[in-house]
Amino acid sequence: MDFRMGGGTASNSSKWDWKTIALVSVPVAGLGLGVAYYYFYHRRSQNAEKGKKKKSVEESTGQSSQEASPPPSQQQQQQQPATPLEAALQVKERGNKYYRGGRYDKAIECYSEAIDLCPPDQSDTLSTFYQNRAAALESLGKWDDVERDCTSALEHSPRYTKALARRAKVLKSRGRQLAKESASRIVPSLPSKAFLRSFFMSFSEDPVQREPIGSDPFSAALQALSDGKFDQLIGLCEEALKAPVHSNGSAQTPSPTASAEASQAAGESGDEPQPQEQQQEQQAAEKQSYLTPYRRDLCRLLLATLQLLSGQPLSAEPTLKSLANSNDVDRSVRANALIKLASLAMQAAMPGQTDVLTDSVLGHFDRALQLCPDHPDAHHHRGQMLLLTDRLDEALVHLTKACEGAPANPIPAVQRAYASHRTGSGANALDQLRRLTEKHRRCGEAHSLYAQALLETQQFDEAEKAFKRVTELEPDSGTAYVHQGLLRLQAHNDTEGGVALIQRALEVEPRCEFALETLATIEVQRGNLDAAIGLFDRAIALTKTEAELAHLWALREAADVQLQLARDMGLRMPSLAAGMHQAF
Repeated sequence: MDFRMGGGTASNSSKWDWKTIALVSVPVAGLGLGVAYYYFYHRRSQNAEKGKKKKSVEESTGQSSQEASPPPSQQQQQQQPATPLEAALQVKERGNKYYRGGRYDKAIECYSEAIDLCPPDQSDTLSTFYQNRAAALESLGKWDDVERDCTSALEHSPRYTKALARRAKVLKSRGRQLAKESASRIVPSLPSKAFLRSFFMSFSEDPVQREPIGSDPFSAALQALSDGKFDQLIGLCEEALKAPVHSNGSAQTPSPTASAEASQAAGESGDEPQPQEQQQEQQAAEKQSYLTPYRRDLCRLLLATLQLLSGQPLSAEPTLKSLANSNDVDRSVRANALIKLASLAMQAAMPGQTDVLTDSVLGHFDRALQLCPDHPDAHHHRGQMLLLTDRLDEALVHLTKACEGAPANPIPAVQRAYASHRTGSGANALDQLRRLTEKHRRCGEAHSLYAQALLETQQFDEAEKAFKRVTELEPDSGTAYVHQGLLRLQAHNDTEGGVALIQRALEVEPRCEFALETLATIEVQRGNLDAAIGLFDRAIALTKTEAELAHLWALREAADVQLQLARDMGLRMPSLAAGMHQAF
């Protein structure tokens, strides 16, 4: 979903490159699973959209590499140039012909000769020669050499956009490699409390949250969940799962009749009967030491959910599959596990894949609805995924069913109104969002999506008021502060005010990846590359998935290369840095 500031219709007079800064926009807090999904989908959609653009093969000729050309004729080769520059250009043209004929090794030889022949004061020409050789090297997959030649091209012509774009492509490839390497070193950690509150609120039929707290080993985890002590949950679940499971699956205290019969039997056997009160105390104590099969399944479900959220998919997936596939598990537990498996499948989609709603993802929702027809959470989260991937008509169908199944939950209703606004078919959608904010005054999601819709219609003052309301409702959530900061930059061109708001986001939510990446991107725009690299490093340390790691590593590498280039050449940074990141 394009949750960009103002729907990409910002004034062209702004000094900020909004196509760059808005790349980091994510849905406002309160979208539950949607917040987690958005990074993956949006990065992938950007990459794929750029991949649709026809590849530029040879900068000076503009011809396709598929146009096979014969090698240069002997007569052409024997023409004598009048000057060293003419000699270099002639050899370059010979390289172009080899390139178009697919003879990349020969083209590289020619471009290298042209570089050697070219007078050193011909910077623009040398830049083109290096860029042409980089194009031929790219065709052979020699990525380190491509980056070297792109850098050389930029040394001669710092604003050569085609060299910037080609080097950005190399850096993206390097980013994917670095992501693979660093993915194995991800330190499991839960996201912020604000995110976790929104996540759990997005489930209206969660069997874990509906379960009474009780007094068994699982009760401590349920109490911590109720109290919002999320950092304790994994340890409490792991401890609870050490408890034995009651053999008959019943945690009920035996009835008084059964207790009397047991006492009578004890008397007949010669054992001294125990008072009924003492027996009940003993049974209550035993009850506190074991789990019923159902509560054990709930504990496993909660633990797997937390593992999924903390960046441990390999730990979460087997448990979720085991719960989803067992006929001995309650259907509500199986359905919830399937919804979370859909999340896992969507996150596992490879970088560059545009259709992340694969058969695997949608199949999990289908199975959940087969187990529990009209399950509101299955419809809600399916509709939410469809909304995030711009399949708006389908999203409206499922969000409507979610509203029908859980009329007390305001979040599907708000998202349905926003989806209607996005389609452009709901004439009163914006007014409907406003009414929902009045009906659900304490629902941050309502105010957030209303603010987003106002931004998309360029109603900046009203949007700012709505975002301020979100910060009042969710004072420990950084997301609304980031949106306010971007609004200040876009609508008012207030750099200092915008940056201050984004820094405020990190004060209230130090682990807010959205704020870190946004601020890093702004610092790149401002030419503060040292600061940007530090912020990218902090965001990388918090990232939980390989796809987002690849994106962040590519941006970080771009900033680092640009910083080194600027230091080597004594260049001013703002324009150069902005040009580099426009290629992303």
